[in-house]
Amino acid sequence: MIDGKKLYTIGDISKICGVPIKTLRYYDEISLLVPSRRDTETNYRYYTESQMLILHNIKKLQNYGFSLDEIRELIYNGSLSSLGENLDKRLNEIHKKIESLQSLYDKIKFELCMIKTQQEFSQNKDNPDTCKNDTPFGLKVETIPERKLVYTRRVEKNYENSRILISRWFELFNLVRKNGLNVIGSITETYNNSPLEQFLKKDCDVQTALPISEFTGDYPFFKTEPEFKAVTAMHSGNYENIISTHVTALKWLNKNGFEVCGPVMQEYIISPVDVKNRDEFLTKIIIPVSENK
Repeated sequence: MIDGKKLYTIGDISKICGVPIKTLRYYDEISLLVPSRRDTETNYRYYTESQMLILHNIKKLQNYGFSLDEIRELIYNGSLSSLGENLDKRLNEIHKKIESLQSLYDKIKFELCMIKTQQEFSQNKDNPDTCKNDTPFGLKVETIPERKLVYTRRVEKNYENSRILISRWFELFNLVRKNGLNVIGSITETYNNSPLEQFLKKDCDVQTALPISEFTGDYPFFKTEPEFKAVTAMHSGNYENIISTHVTALKWLNKNGFEVCGPVMQEYIISPVDVKNRDEFLTKIIIPVSENK
């Protein structure tokens, strides 16, 4: 007993509070939780019940992510007001981490989805049962939703469609990183020429773009692309013969009462950015259309 208060050995405190003896000794060394009494002959440490409450607080604040130095200041020199301020600050830090982790989760989930899309396409493209009503597999009519984009647009001299614009892609990646943008889709190239001209080694007005979740401000490389109707087709493999998929899609849309009403795009679902094996590339061809009346 000390001043009428029951004393507990370090072993007792360890068992009651679930804290290793080694940790309690360390807390003593750094003056975070100093025993109420120390036997000068045996050097045994003794604690009071009130110190159990302090130890509980230490564990609680550690779980909240505070450092031991911060905990010492809060417990011995702080007030309820300062505790509230520190908890509010910590809550904001946690919220930012949650947002960052959610963004990372969404990016990984999207990439996994693209890989599964490629795998499903590769597994089913040669199955005759997947073709319906004389529509080639991987070709369909769909609505492309409104998208916010970060983009560049320039004329490429003697453009070759089989050669992707890696330097332009990295220009976008740097814009994304510099502006702290959240990418939510694959890179696209839009050919602001007549259909198939991008294969003729002519000068080609190419827009390279990445869809992003949001942006603020009025910048020349950000824009919102409105919703539109499109005939889309999937191309599996390298880009040497991708023109054949373009031609198939153009023939199909003409036969089925559509006409091209905007520049053709290529969305690089699986590309050299993702995989080395060119046979595993997957590219989505997007052709804006309207219905013939």
